[in-house]
Amino acid sequence: MSETIYPKGLRTFPPRDEAPDFVKGTLIVTPSELNRFCADNPNLMTDYKGTPQLRLNILLNKNDRGVNLNVDTWRPDANQQPETPPEVDGNYDDSSQPLPF
Repeated sequence: MSETIYPKGLRTFPPRDEAPDFVKGTLIVTPSELNRFCADNPNLMTDYKGTPQLRLNILLNKNDRGVNLNVDTWRPDANQQPETPPEVDGNYDDSSQPLPF
């Protein structure tokens, strides 16, 4: 299993004792630290439609109060071939199957 990486510039805290049940915690973002972390770790960045992104996992804390974030380092196997869709010959006979409507 790979090492857990916690992003810099993001901090989570459990909810206040008097917070309602739907509040799961607090997230504090320090943009300068987060920007530096992303710039210093280009290998952790993913790409979505030409835009770099940092993928994070949101995990429930061990004590079930609040959440924490870690970098999602999972990547698909580069050697794995994508599934090939089944071939269709174009000679579909729709008379053998009645339409369901």
